[in-house]
Amino acid sequence: MEGIESATEILCRWQRRRLDTTHRNLAGYGTGPGSVTVLAYYWGARSDKPDTQFYRIESAFRETWLHCGMMKSVIVTDSPTAEMEAFAARFPSVEIQMEPSLVPGNLYTMSADCDGKFSERFETDYLMVVQDDGFPLKPGLDRFVGKWDFIGAPYVRDKFIPRLAARVLNLWISNGGFSLRSKKMCDLAAKYWREQYHSYPDCHAVGEDAYYTETLIKEKREYRRSMKLADNRSAIAFAWDCVVPWNVRELPFGFHRAETFAEFVRRGWINAGP
Repeated sequence: MEGIESATEILCRWQRRRLDTTHRNLAGYGTGPGSVTVLAYYWGARSDKPDTQFYRIESAFRETWLHCGMMKSVIVTDSPTAEMEAFAARFPSVEIQMEPSLVPGNLYTMSADCDGKFSERFETDYLMVVQDDGFPLKPGLDRFVGKWDFIGAPYVRDKFIPRLAARVLNLWISNGGFSLRSKKMCDLAAKYWREQYHSYPDCHAVGEDAYYTETLIKEKREYRRSMKLADNRSAIAFAWDCVVPWNVRELPFGFHRAETFAEFVRRGWINAGP
């Protein structure tokens, strides 16, 4: 209906306002944990034209630093734009990593990079993945670092039987769009990618979320026994995505998807402004 904002429009308006007000005059973001690297993918922008969308990735990084402190930060891209390079020049902790295999409009190329090359993109103990529609909204990173090999917004329904099955099978299927995972997990996932899964076509099994939290758990005993995935209750405190726990009464650490952000606005947890 004309005149009604979409979820994406609500999020984008909030991001612009935050960049123009909260972040514009900040002298610094403090120091974050040295054990975590923050990473985002950004590809498909034309380097020969003004980049009108990079502000959303900038927002994701700045919100992360605001709530967690400045950390080593990586942008994986097929072609850096002037706006991206200016951002990296302003913040020395930001590193631009070129990846020519990323194909505009093709999510599989990003998943393949996540599955096979994450371990090459950082050297810290943990990697926090953020996106233009997924990042922290409040402090609390220390609550989640060091406890699990993977934590992200849960896909397991918040009901007794699904939670019981997930606990028995260690099958806590989670979203990777905003997530925290260990270097150990990324190293082992890359090993299996090189040995077997690199030859798979574009399918659910090698989609980044499923590959780390479902496929390898089901098919690789070493991975299943050595990796610890966050349980459903802990994951709900970390972030929300497609599974909305209606009985929770407080803002989680972060989110993924504009629709989730719009739900937080509807509940009065986020002030999206006029």
